[in-house]
Amino acid sequence: MAHPIVPLEAGCPWEPFSSLWLPNVRWCEAQLCSVVVEPANTWSNLAYVLAGLALLWLGARQRDRTLRIFGAAEIVVGISSLVYHMSFSGILQVLDFFGMYVFTNLLLGLNLVRSGALSRRRFWPVYAGSVLALTALTVALRFTPFPIQGIVFVLILGIVATELRQRTAPPAGRRWFFASLATLTVAAGFSAADVTGVFCDPENHLVQGHAIWHVLGAISLVFAAFHYRRIPDLWEEA
Repeated sequence: MAHPIVPLEAGCPWEPFSSLWLPNVRWCEAQLCSVVVEPANTWSNLAYVLAGLALLWLGARQRDRTLRIFGAAEIVVGISSLVYHMSFSGILQVLDFFGMYVFTNLLLGLNLVRSGALSRRRFWPVYAGSVLALTALTVALRFTPFPIQGIVFVLILGIVATELRQRTAPPAGRRWFFASLATLTVAAGFSAADVTGVFCDPENHLVQGHAIWHVLGAISLVFAAFHYRRIPDLWEEA
């Protein structure tokens, strides 16, 4: 059963934002009348930030452009999701989706480059335009009953489909890709169990199913970075 979506109590720090525009989903964790509304779901996003910083460090040390770009994207994912869960606001939920598009569209765009459907010279303009367009679409769909989380699901399916249709795999194969996909699948299971109440203790502000999704998701994105770093000449002419 989905958890009821209600505004924060009057007088709470984020109540004006929450009342103006509610999120379209409520996770299991009980909302606190505090600067940090959902502690577990908020601080678990530091996993993305730490993983991103590690990729930036490793990329700088090894002069690996892929790791640096993926590290920066993962940090965006973490910060945008952290701000959303800290506020429980529909306005900042859009920022959360923006962060997810920053990463999913990166993978999807690179797969299109690898297949020859997108030139390396046009990658960055198309990538930036697609992130902004999907963010705008998310805002528009929030005024409809459409489940906007479905956009991310479709993008993930697109990533998997375009990866498996590549004419050649990286020299080391796709083991990092399948490790990323498997980890993300397990993470999605925890998130689904959270929102449906199967795995739910609202007063536990340390461990939540959606918080586990964040931690495993951060690991999944690192695996994805390791997969793409093995593809030769990925950024040539980009």
